Formats: sequence, C-alpha cells, structure tokens
Amino acid sequence: MHFYFLLLVLISSVGQLQCARILGVFQMPTVSHQNVFQALWKELSLRGHDVTVVTPYPLKDPSLVNLTEIDMSYASDSMKRHGFQFFMRKEYPVHTKIPKIFAINYDAANAIFSNEQFVNIYNNSKEKFDVILAQTYISPIMYSLGYKLGAPVIGVSSMGGYIGSHYAMGNPNPSSLYSEMFLPYNGELNMYERFLSTLYNIWNRLYLTFVALPRCDEIARKYLGNDLPYMADIEKNLSLLFLTINPIFYPPRPTVPTIIPLQRLHIRPPKPLPRDLQKILDDAKEGVIYFSLGSNVQSVNMPDRLRSVLIEAFSELPYKILWKYESEDLPGKPPNVVIRKWLPQQDVLAHPNIKVFVSQTGLQSTEEAIDRGVPIVGVPFIADQPMNTKVITKIGVGLGVDYETVTKEELRDVIIEVAENITYVYVYITH
Repeated sequence: MHFYFLLLVLISSVGQLQCARILGVFQMPTVSHQNVFQALWKELSLRGHDVTVVTPYPLKDPSLVNLTEIDMSYASDSMKRHGFQFFMRKEYPVHTKIPKIFAINYDAANAIFSNEQFVNIYNNSKEKFDVILAQTYISPIMYSLGYKLGAPVIGVSSMGGYIGSHYAMGNPNPSSLYSEMFLPYNGELNMYERFLSTLYNIWNRLYLTFVALPRCDEIARKYLGNDLPYMADIEKNLSLLFLTINPIFYPPRPTVPTIIPLQRLHIRPPKPLPRDLQKILDDAKEGVIYFSLGSNVQSVNMPDRLRSVLIEAFSELPYKILWKYESEDLPGKPPNVVIRKWLPQQDVLAHPNIKVFVSQTGLQSTEEAIDRGVPIVGVPFIADQPMNTKVITKIGVGLGVDYETVTKEELRDVIIEVAENITYVYVYITH
C-alpha cells in the first residue's frame, strides 16, 4: 500500500519541460530598437531554450550558456552611409524618408545574409529550428528564412505595426480612423488629417507593391534561392506578429488574433549608479534636468542653432543639467552642465532628484520616463516621436517644443513649467 502511495506521489510530482530551438534575426542597426529584442532573447535563453541570435548589438553575456550570438555590429554602418541627418530635416516629407528606411534594411539584410557564420546556418540542411523570430520594421525580407529552414516565423516589432504588416496579417486598417505610425497624428483625426492619412496610405500601398516588395524579393532570392514563394505571399504566411503597442500611445483598435500586443519588454528594476554619477545626483539638491536624444538622434549631430539654444537655456536654469553628449568636448558648456558620452538611462531616471527628462520622445525612452514617474519635455525629430510628444502633452505628463523654431526663452520657460508645476507629477500619482 505504501509503495503505491509513494509511486502516486512521485508520478504526480513529475513536471513536463519543453525547450525549443529558436533562431532570432534582428537586423535594424539602432540601439533603442535592439533593447526590446535583447530583453526577449535573454529571457528565452534563461528559461532553458536554445537560442541563436543574429544582431548588430550582441549582449556578450557569458552567463547565458544557451545563447549563441552572431555579431553583426558592422551592419550599423548602413545608418551612416545613408546620412541620418536626412531623417531629421522637416523639409523632407515622410514619403521621401520611407525609401531611405527601406534602403537601410536592404543593406542590413545583405550584410546578414553574407555573414559566413550565418550562411553556414541557412545553407545547412541539418539545421533545424522550432521557430524563427524575425524583426519587422518595414521590410519583410527575413521572413523568407521560414521557408528556407522549414520553420514557422513570428514577426517582432519594437514599435507599432507598419501599414504593410497590418495589410499582410489581414488586419482592418481604415486610414480615416488609424493614423500610420510615421505620421504625427494620434487619437481622433480631423478631416484634414484623415485626408492626409488616406493619401499617405494610398501612396504607401503603391510603393510597397511596385517598389519595396519586388526589391525585398530580389534580395531574398539572391541568397536563399529562386524556389522561394513571392515575398508578398511569404509575408502573408506569418504565423504571429508581436507589436510593441503601449495603450498610452496607441488608441484601442480591432486586431486579428494573430497580432499580439506587447509593451515595456525592456523595462527593468533600477540598478545602482556608478559612484561618481550617484554623487553628482545626490548633491544636486536643487534638482536635475536629464537631457538625452537617444541613440539615433545624437547630440553631437544636432543642428548648431539648436545646440546654442540648449546651452543658453540650460545656463539660465537653477538646476544641475545631466547631458548625454557623445563627445568629451562641448564648447561653451555652462558650469551647471555635466556631460557624459553614455548614461544608464533607466537608472538615472529612477533617482529622486531627477525633475524633468528632456527627450526626443522615442517610444522606449518615453516608456522609461513614464515607468519612473518623470515629467517630460519633448524635442521630437523623426518617425513616431512627433506623435509621442503630442500624446505626452495630451495626457498631461509633459510639454513639447519644435527643435527648428524653439528659442532660448521658450525652452527655459517650458522646462521650468514642467519642473515646478506639480500637476505633471500628479498625473502619475493618480493613474
């Protein structure tokens, strides 16, 4: 009797563990986008899955024994070749910038498919994967690996979905109701905004159909063979699509079951700051303004006029300024300004003396500020940043300025308003 009882206990204690072999291909050579994917592949590895990742920003963490990273850091040169300054100029409308973004993706895809280590994977018939995670930004080139390797593909985006992704997944996408993420609109659109949104969507569909998808198809066939289905058909065969959709920035909309919304993947608990930085922030009893334009729009590349406005405005503020500036020399730096080439942003924002985050309002940076309860002054440049700035103004956690027209006085007054008016912090407390 005791034997059967013990046998029953042992059998009921047995758990089932299923580990998958996963290939991740994350080609966009920008740090902010990769931060989201890094959190994903790190966690998959920690949970026992065998993960192989192709990325321009590897973690290089020896403790992740189940993780193999193929370093494609040289692919980040494509951003420099295509001149990132072009994306910052407002005189060029969005439909002239989309082809540039595709061109960066084409370059990254060519670099990845040409990598000898990766060639040995996709040309090896013995390589088997249970699932492929492929970054979706605007280009579906990497989805073709699913057909080559005989594995289901899940698209993963660090932003909301590009219009082409919604169409490929069969998701309702009425342009009069839902603005595309590269347009500076959010929520309810007025008649003029609906007209422009519709016009942009029509152009986008034509560009995708007759220019972008044929080029994607050409690149995929060059490396994976001519027996591939056409790229548009490959894109429609996507198993799932993970979109980084924070409900604060993207209003509710109907989605098909194969589109899964994610948010805050990269957010982590704060870590201790370096000692010198900890002391600077601790000693700033008057408060600290943290200023960073992220990893794409770097301070060293900003227009000279804007740099002068910032320096003059910061010099007149009664706060310590912590500025992520990618050089050791900032001509005219005021005594209240501290510059660093790199800063642990999530940890800095968690310090109690941070009063305001002056930011380009990229999605990941803005999520970090909201998570830490820090009011924001938005200085948007590209992509979804203008839309995000409108959102933070609308919900009451900050204000925005136009980097092309802002004056010293306007910037100074906006920062003081957000820093001293308790209502911007009160929104965090009450929600």
